[in-house]
Amino acid sequence: MGSVIVKRDTDADWRELGQSQPYWGVLSHPDFLRENITPEGIENFYLSGRQYIDQMVQALKKLTGEAPSGPALDFGCGVGRLAEAMAEYAPTTGLDISPGMLALARQRGGKATYADTLPDGPFGWINSFIVLQHIPPDRGLEILGDLLARLAPGGMISIQLTVWRDARHERPVVTGWRRVFADMRYRRWVQNLPVGQIWMYDYDLSKVVRLLNLAGVEEMQLVSTDHDGHHGVIIFGRKTAAPKEA
Repeated sequence: MGSVIVKRDTDADWRELGQSQPYWGVLSHPDFLRENITPEGIENFYLSGRQYIDQMVQALKKLTGEAPSGPALDFGCGVGRLAEAMAEYAPTTGLDISPGMLALARQRGGKATYADTLPDGPFGWINSFIVLQHIPPDRGLEILGDLLARLAPGGMISIQLTVWRDARHERPVVTGWRRVFADMRYRRWVQNLPVGQIWMYDYDLSKVVRLLNLAGVEEMQLVSTDHDGHHGVIIFGRKTAAPKEA
């Protein structure tokens, strides 16, 4: 039952979070709530981004023998936590659909540039972290395909998504005719919740790898992630082949 996919305007949720809780919406820790965050807390928030990107660069170096180069894209950049860190390595564009988060990213005045529409590319490095996991998989796979179409030959990726969850995050199993009504009630409940919710979605990894291979990404490595029982992977890869027809 946990696999029931509910249609919901997740873009609207993130636009609302960008206005109401722009830092907590990125890292869901009490220290980053609007009512709790301090100037020191904001600096720690961005420091965590530098630490993460440093690890991503080292992982890509280990896989490919070289560091990623630009132009670079951070998909779902939020307030620029990772985009600013990426800009230390390569010219970087941060992309997001939340005006509130983009405003804070630009206000910080760092090295990255920010956009609300996907640039043409091509990109030498595409990164995305704790973003696709909040987008329904059908749409997320379309987005991933669109991103990969903009990856330059030899370009690298560091892309995270979720693929399974602990039993405590699953809905109770209901069989037979009761399942139909249970799914209907669940969908109606989700759709009627106020704007500004955070949802987690699990992806079919075979579909993700298919997209990667079709895009020419044949050299890759997966590293597991765990966000409070929502398990995923960071996919490190490089485009080493010509794109293939589906």
